[in-house]
Amino acid sequence: MVFESAWYEYRDKNMPKYVRLYFCIRREIEKGNIEPGCKLPSIRQVSKELGLSSTTVENAYNQLMVEGYICSIPQKGYYAAGLDPSLINAGNLPVKKEIKDEKPEEMGSFIDTEIFNFGEWRKIYNRVMREQKEWLLVEGDPQGERELRKALADYTYKARGVVCSPDQIIIGSGVQTLLHIFCDIAAGIVKPEVAFEEPGFVDVRPVFLKRGYKLHPVNLGRDGIDIKSLYESGAAVCYISPSHQYPTGLVMPVQKRMEVIRWADSTNGYILEDDYDSELRLSGRPVPSLYSLDSSGRVVYIGSFSTVIAPSLRISYMILPGTLNERYKSIISGYRSTVSTADQLVLAEYIDKGLFEKHLRRMRKKCAEKLNILNRTAARFAERLKIHSSGTGTFVLIEADRKHRNKKICNSYLSELWDGFYVFNYAGICAEKYEEILGWLVSSANTLSKDIV
Repeated sequence: MVFESAWYEYRDKNMPKYVRLYFCIRREIEKGNIEPGCKLPSIRQVSKELGLSSTTVENAYNQLMVEGYICSIPQKGYYAAGLDPSLINAGNLPVKKEIKDEKPEEMGSFIDTEIFNFGEWRKIYNRVMREQKEWLLVEGDPQGERELRKALADYTYKARGVVCSPDQIIIGSGVQTLLHIFCDIAAGIVKPEVAFEEPGFVDVRPVFLKRGYKLHPVNLGRDGIDIKSLYESGAAVCYISPSHQYPTGLVMPVQKRMEVIRWADSTNGYILEDDYDSELRLSGRPVPSLYSLDSSGRVVYIGSFSTVIAPSLRISYMILPGTLNERYKSIISGYRSTVSTADQLVLAEYIDKGLFEKHLRRMRKKCAEKLNILNRTAARFAERLKIHSSGTGTFVLIEADRKHRNKKICNSYLSELWDGFYVFNYAGICAEKYEEILGWLVSSANTLSKDIV
C-alpha cells in the first residue's frame, strides 16, 4: 500500500483516526510519493490492512475529495489529483526527486571477463533454485552452510596443505566481516595491538581501529616483514600475506615464515594469514601456507573469492585454530549468516565438481599469457620502466623513472604506490591496451619533467 508507512508515522498522534489518515495521505500526495492519476486502494482494502473501520477510511477519503487532493470515478475507484509541485514546495515540503538515468562510472575488474565461464555458474545456480527450495526459505547457518565448509576443507587441504575440519571454518561476506568476528573471539585474551606489513593491505585496518586496536606498521625487508621490528612493536596480532604480499608481490621464504610463527609462540600472539591470490602461482606449485606449517595453533587462515572469481560474490572464509574455535562456539549464538544461502550452495557445488580448479587453470594460463605480453611491451620502454613480477596473482609492480615521482596517477587499473612505483592490475584489462597505458605513464612523466624544469 502506497501510504502504509506514512500511516504508522502518524498513528500515535493525538487526533482522531480519520484525521490522521487524511493527513498521511495528503502528505504523500504533496510530496509526490503518490503521483497524479495513481489509483488509491479501496476503502475496504485500507480498512482491512490498517485495522480501521470502513467509516474512518470513508471520512478521510471524503475530506481529501472536498479539498481536491483525490477524486472519485464511479465504478472505478479513487485517484490522486494533479497538483502544481511549485506551489506545494512553497510550503517547504520535500518533493520527490526525479531519478535520472545516468551511465555508471566505468570500473576495473580483477580478471578478464572472458576467463570466467558464466554458463557453468548459471547452470548450477538454476539447479539450486529448482531443487533446494526448502533451504532457501529458512535462515542460513551463522557459521556458513556445511556443504560449502566441507568443500572448502577439502579444497584448502589439496591446494594449500591446510588440515582442518568443516567445523573450524567460518563463512562471511568479505574479510572485514570476518575480522570483526575475530576481534570478538580474541576479546579479553589478546592485547588489542596489531602489526601490519608496511606497505600492506590498508582496507582491513579501519576494522581494528573501530574495535579499539592500536596499529603498528612494520616495514618490509627483501624477504618479508622485519622480525626484529615485529618483536619491538609489542603487538599481539600480526596481519600478513606471506604467499603473495600486496602491493609488492613478495613471496615470503619458508625460513621467514618459521620466524613469524616463532614470534607468535613466544609472545602468545596470533597471526592472521591473508592468503591473497595464492592459487594464482603462474609457474610451479604454490608455496605452502603459513597455517600448514603451524603446530601451535597460532595461525588464523583467511581466504577469499574476490580476485579469483568476482568481488561481487562477497564470499570469504576464516579457518580458526583449536583454541579460538572453542571460544567462537561459545558466542556463535550472537551471529547471523551474512552470505546468501543460494550463493553458498552454488559455490560448494562449483568446488565439488572441480569447476573451480578448472577455472583456476584457465586463469593461470590466461594470466601467464598476458604477463608475457606485458613484459614484451614493457621492453619497449626499458629505459623508463621496469616490471617487478613475482609470477603470482593479477597485478605487478611497475617502477618508473624516479625523476618524475611527483606525478599522481590513479585509475581503475593503475595506481601510484609511492615514489616512482605503481601497482598495475594487468589481468583485468585486455592486453591490447598495455602499450597505451605504459606509454601514457611514460608520457605523463615526460610532461611533468618539462613543467618542473
